[in-house]
Amino acid sequence: MIKQMMISTLFLVAASIAYGAEKAPATLDGLLQEVHQFSSADRELNKARERLFNADLNQQQALLTKSKHRLQAAEAEQARLKKAFDDNDLKLAEMEALIQQRAGQLGEVFGVAKEEADELRSLLEDSLSSADNPGRAAQLAFAESKRIPTLKELETLWYQLQLEMIASGEISRFDAPVVTEAGNAVSQPVVRFGLFAAATEQGEFLNWDVNQQVLAVLPTQPEGGLAQLSGYLQGVSNEVRVDPTRGQLFMLLDREPKLMERVHQGGEVGYLILGLGALGLLVALLQMMNMLVDEMKVRTQLRRADHLSQSNALGRVLLTVSDMQLSQEQRELKVDEAILKELPRIERGQSFVKLLAAVAPLLGLLGTVIGMIATFQSITLFGTSDPKLMAGGISQALITTVLGLVVAIPLLFCHGFLAARGRRLTQILQEKSLGMLAEAESLNAREAFERAA
Repeated sequence: MIKQMMISTLFLVAASIAYGAEKAPATLDGLLQEVHQFSSADRELNKARERLFNADLNQQQALLTKSKHRLQAAEAEQARLKKAFDDNDLKLAEMEALIQQRAGQLGEVFGVAKEEADELRSLLEDSLSSADNPGRAAQLAFAESKRIPTLKELETLWYQLQLEMIASGEISRFDAPVVTEAGNAVSQPVVRFGLFAAATEQGEFLNWDVNQQVLAVLPTQPEGGLAQLSGYLQGVSNEVRVDPTRGQLFMLLDREPKLMERVHQGGEVGYLILGLGALGLLVALLQMMNMLVDEMKVRTQLRRADHLSQSNALGRVLLTVSDMQLSQEQRELKVDEAILKELPRIERGQSFVKLLAAVAPLLGLLGTVIGMIATFQSITLFGTSDPKLMAGGISQALITTVLGLVVAIPLLFCHGFLAARGRRLTQILQEKSLGMLAEAESLNAREAFERAA
């Protein structure tokens, strides 16, 4: 309102100045007359402004009066509510005293009943029996109430206790929603074995999800449990495997590392041990095949003693004895030379396999030391509050030791097998060559005796 009046005044002044600029008085009388006119106009303008101010003041007075009335009403409502609160508080205290008076010695009994109801409700939420009897825990809601439990609620407490005891010793079949590995809840026939285990009729063990209050398929099923459970459900077998910890042991199967996970825990040292072990086994296998081939050729040569061949070790050794132009000493030297030539082929790869069998445990010990160093570094940085931080180094220390022994033991057996077969083949070469030398010497002695005779 005041802003509008100021704008109007400015507009009138501007109009007057514009009018005077356009038409200036010619005489002093005209100027005086104009001054009187301007004074009258100012007085009218001031009166209009006063009227506007008075109207605005009246409006403010009305608003102030209205606000005072509202404040008085609010204060009266506050006083009324305070009085009602005090009256209700006093009445509540009187009612509580009356409840305690009427309860008398039964107050402790009701308190014990509420405590038992609260414990039973937690037990039912975690119990497998809630799968075929849903909503049992909600019937014990009076455990959190301050009022005295009714007779029906006390009977409910007794009934639920009795029902839980019965469920602990029965095998129940029912239909219930089951959360599959894909995350979908599908209604399936379920068998509950007391309060210990539950499984579908297809042979999948289940776990009770306390948060969702629903059965869920275990991610890892026990080995052989499916066939045993199916046989029990079909009546073929009277035995079934159950988990007394209500699925906790079966769930640990999913956390057990697989073979490749164990290998990865060995780290770089474990990979090196396995690589050397594979190389050693490959060399041993190739040498075994070569030795078996040589033994087959030697056996063939033994069956065909009249026909010596260069394709086998025995034939090559005996051919050196068959040269009748050499003396006995020269033949013995030739036999020794031929056997020495055959030994590298017979003993090839044995030293390498034996070396790997000795190196593998040392590498395992190296991995153990590295793992213990990592463990002590974790202890230095994080302390011993969390054992999981030390598990990586300990796992590497143990796995590398195991890998070293696993590689060394087969390599030792392979080396022993190759050495035994090699000694056997060398013995055959020496035996047959010495026998042939003895025959040749006997033949030479007979010829010399005949010439002398």
